[in-house]
Amino acid sequence: MSEPQTHDDLVELIVPLVEPLIERQEKVEQGLAAQETVLVELTNQLERLTSIGPEQDISPWNLYAANPKQISELLTKINQWLPWMNATYGAGQSTNMIPACWFLHPNVVAHVVGLYTSWTAANYGSETPNSDLVYWNLRYLPDVLDIINAPADKGGMAGCRREHRAPERTDPVPEAFTDEFDQWVMQKYPLPDAQADSIPQETSE
Repeated sequence: MSEPQTHDDLVELIVPLVEPLIERQEKVEQGLAAQETVLVELTNQLERLTSIGPEQDISPWNLYAANPKQISELLTKINQWLPWMNATYGAGQSTNMIPACWFLHPNVVAHVVGLYTSWTAANYGSETPNSDLVYWNLRYLPDVLDIINAPADKGGMAGCRREHRAPERTDPVPEAFTDEFDQWVMQKYPLPDAQADSIPQETSE
């Protein structure tokens, strides 16, 4: 006849069963905490977006509409950031670097601005790990370097590795056909008032 199990014996039997459950619960709690952090961050972002008024809709990296002070400050930050970027990602290869005369190439400036702003988005403002920086490393940077490394006749800076070479602009930028466009858009997408005006009105005798 077997002896009755003591309290210690029962504890030894139960502990191996309970420990995995406790570990699983801790992982679930950690996952919930991480999700809560993400939700808080998303809520804050939504609050910032909903609080933006019409006068604040223009981003400082909007080269078309931002005010000159914002653009000047942004380009200055980029010029200060590029030496670090070249040293970090250049790997001793000039084709992995952006030449210092980047700002003298109007067609390159917009690409470098996009590269920098996407890098800041991946490296600032988030408290939880994500894949933004990996995507920047593997996609954004190589794509921009391909554009910059293109020959001069394709708008690239391939000839500026040793010294700056002024970009050749053989084709002038076409001027907008303002009058023709206005006529076309009014005919193609007439406004309700214009539609009403175009309907012949019956005259009473």
